[in-house]
This record gives sequence, C-alpha cells and structure tokens, in this order.
Amino acid sequence: MKKTITFLSVLFLGIITTATAQQQGKKATLNEDGTISVETVTLPENYYSQEKTQVFDMLWRFGEPAHPNFKNSRGTTLADIDNDGVDEILYGIWNTLYALEGNGDVLWEKPVSGTILLPPTVVDLDGDGTLEIILNTGGVPNAGRVYLLDPVGNNLPGWPLNFDDHWMINAPAAADVDGDGVLDIVTGERVTGGQGFVHVIKMDGTPLNANWPVEVAATPAFTPSIADVDNDGNNDVVIAASSAGMYIFDNQGAVFPNFPVFDANVNYSYQSPILADLDDDGDLEIIGSNHGNAAGFYVMEHDGSYKAGWPIALSGWTYSPATVLDIDTDGTLDIFMSDRITSGTPGEELPVIYGLDPDGNNLPNFPIEKYGGTEGVISIADVNNDNVLDIIFPSVMTDAAGEGFIHAYSLDGSGEIAGFPLRPHGFTFLNGAVLGDVDNDGLLDLTANSYTQTFGSGIDSTFVSVYNLNVPYNPDTIKRNGYKGDNSRDGFVKIDPPIGVAEFNPASTITIFPNPSEGILRFTIPTAMQNAKIKIFSIDGKLVFSEEKNLETTSTYNLKHLNSGLYFVTISDGKNTSTAKWVKK
Repeated sequence: MKKTITFLSVLFLGIITTATAQQQGKKATLNEDGTISVETVTLPENYYSQEKTQVFDMLWRFGEPAHPNFKNSRGTTLADIDNDGVDEILYGIWNTLYALEGNGDVLWEKPVSGTILLPPTVVDLDGDGTLEIILNTGGVPNAGRVYLLDPVGNNLPGWPLNFDDHWMINAPAAADVDGDGVLDIVTGERVTGGQGFVHVIKMDGTPLNANWPVEVAATPAFTPSIADVDNDGNNDVVIAASSAGMYIFDNQGAVFPNFPVFDANVNYSYQSPILADLDDDGDLEIIGSNHGNAAGFYVMEHDGSYKAGWPIALSGWTYSPATVLDIDTDGTLDIFMSDRITSGTPGEELPVIYGLDPDGNNLPNFPIEKYGGTEGVISIADVNNDNVLDIIFPSVMTDAAGEGFIHAYSLDGSGEIAGFPLRPHGFTFLNGAVLGDVDNDGLLDLTANSYTQTFGSGIDSTFVSVYNLNVPYNPDTIKRNGYKGDNSRDGFVKIDPPIGVAEFNPASTITIFPNPSEGILRFTIPTAMQNAKIKIFSIDGKLVFSEEKNLETTSTYNLKHLNSGLYFVTISDGKNTSTAKWVKK
C-alpha cells in the first residue's frame, strides 16, 4: 500500500528562526495520569544560534493526527522487516501502526484497537529467519491489546490478545524466559491504579506456564527487563509497580526473597531499567531511576539492597531510562542517565546528562550541563565520523514556534557537535533518536519522532522526521540505539567479547591447546603478565568464569563443569586485551 505524503526534500535543518534575546519557548512535563502539561518559559539569549549549525538534509517528514490526550513516547523502531537489507521505520500514530520505507512511502498500515503509545518490539521469536512485530495498545477509553504481527502487518494465528480491554501499559519485551530456544513476550497489564499483572506469553498466545500471569499491587510501571539476575542458569523478570515497589520474578513466577522492595517515598513510572553485571561477580544489578519524594538514580542488587554509592538523589522527578555501555572498552560498564531539570533563570545551565561509573562517581566530562532538561531515550553512536562516540538525546523544550530539539554531545567533553541540535517540529519530550541507513545510500540517517500539544485549540499531530547526517554509515559505531538500546527491549547489557583473536602487541596472541578439549583449558601468551584478568564468556555473552592473578606464559584451568559449546577467553592487563575462541567438547 502506498500513501502520498509531503516530501520535504533537501530542507535545511539549520535553525530557520533568527535568534533574538529573551525569546519565549515552551517546556513539557508529564502528569501522573499520562497526560502532558506545557508551560511558557523565557529562553536564553541565542539559545539556538545559526552560527552553531551546519546544513543537514531533512529527507522527509511524515505526520498524521495524534490522540488529543496521549502522545507517543520512547521513539520509533528501525528494522528490516521485509528482509531486503534496508531498515524500515515502524511507528504507531493513535490507532494505526505504520511501516515506512526509506523514501517516506507507506509500505503498509495496520489499524489496531486502542491507542499506540510506545514503539513496537521487533525480533525473530522462533529463529526461523522471519521477524515478528509485537505491539501493545491502551489508552482511555480502555481497548488495549497485545498484537503479534508478521512482516506485512497481518495478525499471527490466535492474536491479538485481549485482557478484558485493559491497558497494556508498557512496551512488550522479548526474551527466552524458560530456556527452550524460543523467545517469549513479557508485558504488563493495568487493571486499576492498585492492581496489575505481568504476563509471560509464548508465541502461540498461551501463558508460559500455569504460574503466569503474576499479580503486582499497583500499575506495572515500566517495560520489563529480563535476564539471569542471580546467575542460576534461568532468566528472571524485573518489573516495578508504580507505588508498590520493585519486583523480581523467576521464570516460575515466584517472587525473589526480599522483594518487592518498597519505599513509600519511591515511585516508578516510565523509567525502564537496565540489567548488567557492574562488578564482575556473575550476578546482575538493576540500573535505573525513579520519581516520588526521593527521586534519584539507583543501582539495586538482586538481594534488594542498593549498591554502595547509590542511590544518587535528584532535586526533582525524572522519567529517565538508563543507558549502559562500556564506552572505552576497558571492561567496565558506564552508566548514563538524564534529568528534566530546567532553570527558571534563562541562561543558567544545569546538569542534564549524567555519566557515572559503577560506584556512582562522575565520569570525565560529565555531567553535561545545559539549559533545558531531558528524560527521553539516550542513544550512543559516532554521528559525525570523528572516531569519538557521541550521546544523542531529546529535550523537554520547544521554541515559541513549536520547533523541538534533538541534541548530540561528544563524549570527549568538547560540547555539542556541529550541526546539532536538530529541529523536528513539535515536542521531542520523552522520545529520542534511532540511527541507521534507511534510504540505503551508504550515509548515516537519524530518525526522530515528535508531536504537537494544543490542548484542544487545534488538531494535534505526531511526526516522524528523517535526517541525512552526511557521514558514512557504519553499524559498528552505533552502540546503543533507541529505547532500551535495541529492538528486543529486554534491557540486558553485557560486555561483548570480540570474536577472533586480538593482540597485546603486534606479535602477541593467546594460543589455546588442544582446541577443542574435554574441559582442561591450556593457553600460552608470549610473556608473563602482572595483575591480569582472565574472563570466559559463553556464546550468549554470559560470564562463566573470572579470575585476577599474575599469569605465567603457560596456564591451565579445569573447566570440565562447563557445558559443551563455544566460549570466548579474554585476558587483559588493563591496557591491552586479547580474546580467543575455545570449544569445550
């Protein structure tokens, strides 16, 4: 199906309104019922100066009328649903899911029951080479569903699922909860403000087992995150109830000891956490933010305690979802959070983007201070091809004409990179950017969504805007992309060992012998190493062994307890890292 849209070829991104002193702008905030409030604020002088911009091409913008009360959050989805080697853009507007091609044409559109508020999840559930599209709907009046679609927008047999028309309140996540090799769908159902359910659903539409769904004592507050939190070999489901605390359920639906973790001063809503092993102990931490009377950033252990140095208190609420990445490949994960804080004094810059180490200390060049906060999706990529990663995020602000902002700051501390902020029409509040090459021209594109908010004085619209960033497209430089970092929304981040053999210096490698072996791992390195870290990862990225010691040139380990399969052996002295493959028979 094709649909004609206005094609905005070669529109300049550069700021089209001349900057003057003391301009008026607008700031958005989110209400507890999911609606948005807007207030007028005075912008700093030269808040968006043409002198700071370069010309980018806006390739096109697609828009349709939006729900008058509920607006999209957390961005779009890029996925190659037709298997042609080029990503399509999936975006829901009110009660229709659109699949857009890279030139702005509508590949197909799918009417649905209820309102689409969050981006679809796109994965190959059963490993057959065909992507499935998972979509939740909700809104008021309640007409929520869980959809499972094929690549052309058709319902799969037995779908959609209807849970008494209740609002399916968050985005679905996809993960293999029961370890059978097929991904399951994990999602939340809002019944009332004091009751909700968390579902784990198989591809055929049935519950994972008789123990699901599980009940929580308030609205399921955010998109669930799924991984093996306690390192027992089984995946677990992390979810919070809005006013009833943090939960962890094992794959049999049993709540973890010491959970739910409840604090009357802590509430959760849209701040879906990330799961990662911050301290190399094999267990995962829960990394996120919360609002309430004790708003802040937290790292929680799987026993319900906070990690030392956490939580970090904020002066006000945030709906920031965390982004976690080892930005300097030193084997330590770094944490990025945001704050919606905006000074009442024009020109006063306040901490907006935080970069934190696992102990809660600021990373070099952080926090990023600016006027106008954010609590949307943080993507990390090299968007200007200078071999330095950049952090890309939206804003709570528009100018008086209703033009929004997508910012990109270099992680080297040099500030906002040339050509940014981008200026999509409408609020980018609670949203963000995803990166790819949607028009297959070999150049990097940025896709952002935005919306207008007129409160009944006009017809609200929501938009997808695509920009050509005029640098080569290299998927290896896109590290965390869109909501929860990837299209599975499972929230699990691991340090991925490189495949193949790296080098300590131009002539040094790990040599493993024999390979394959029955479980006795023997390896040699060219020279002995002091304070070396050896780590062994399974093929799915799980850390199965770690040790720090002084290594001789030849070392032996008994790993017969490991399952048969492919492993990655990584050795690092803090400056150099080498990795080799090992097959355990």
